[in-house]
Amino acid sequence: MNYRMLAVDLDGTLFDSSGTVPQCHVEAMQRAKDAGMMVVLGTGRGLNEARPAIDQLQHDGPVVLANGALVSDPATGKTLHRMSLEPHMAMEIVELLDNGRDAVLVLMDPEPTGLDYLVKHCDRMTANTRWWFSAIDAKLACVKDVTVDDLHHALRVGIVGPSHHMPEVVERLKAKFGDRIFVQHFMAVKQDEEDVHVLEVFTTGVSKWSGLRWLAGLHDIEQQQIVAIGDEINDLQMIEGAGCGIAMGNAVPAVAAVANRQTGTNDAGGVAQAVNHLLAGDW
Repeated sequence: MNYRMLAVDLDGTLFDSSGTVPQCHVEAMQRAKDAGMMVVLGTGRGLNEARPAIDQLQHDGPVVLANGALVSDPATGKTLHRMSLEPHMAMEIVELLDNGRDAVLVLMDPEPTGLDYLVKHCDRMTANTRWWFSAIDAKLACVKDVTVDDLHHALRVGIVGPSHHMPEVVERLKAKFGDRIFVQHFMAVKQDEEDVHVLEVFTTGVSKWSGLRWLAGLHDIEQQQIVAIGDEINDLQMIEGAGCGIAMGNAVPAVAAVANRQTGTNDAGGVAQAVNHLLAGDW
């Protein structure tokens, strides 16, 4: 086995559909560590949001957070690497997303700011957003007005709202900022009447793969020595870029299409299955 780094997504991958890490996944991650692999958690979540998985896995290695905008040491909370939005551009993004309907959610680097999120118009947050912030005990700053000075160390600006709103917002963002930003949206909550989507805006070049490449370079790990496992559209670049990209059985079609291998679903121990194949030398 020539693989030296194993990067694993959280939601839809390590987490099963109940939102917990199955014991078989916990044990598989430990087997990978025991075999000498550097295990990295890669997620769109912030550090506080990733704590349940970090704690359950007793993970003491680095974590790639905020879709690759941040790499942190979870033991100390120290920031190792950050790709933040330029404050003046972040301000313009906030103003564009402030549509009179949705709360604007700014994910912050918690080490220098002490915040998880800066929220413009907390009264506009969706019910699922309120539930999420309560569940993770998020450190919020709720404001009616945002200044450029508030936006130093901003990793991501976004909104949560009905799916049919998002394509028009994406077009407006692309028209204004062009290749200075990376924007994506995906389903947060599936509802009978209409799905709720999360829309996220990062500085250009941000992806889980960019965070992993930075970390790999720090440890002299080559691209072909990296394994990545994921399921969602924000895993696409790392699945495509890794020496062995593995799609979960529940992966979206775009991720499955670029993967070298496909494993079981997150409810069927897919991560454990993949690790077994890797350690046996089958993959």
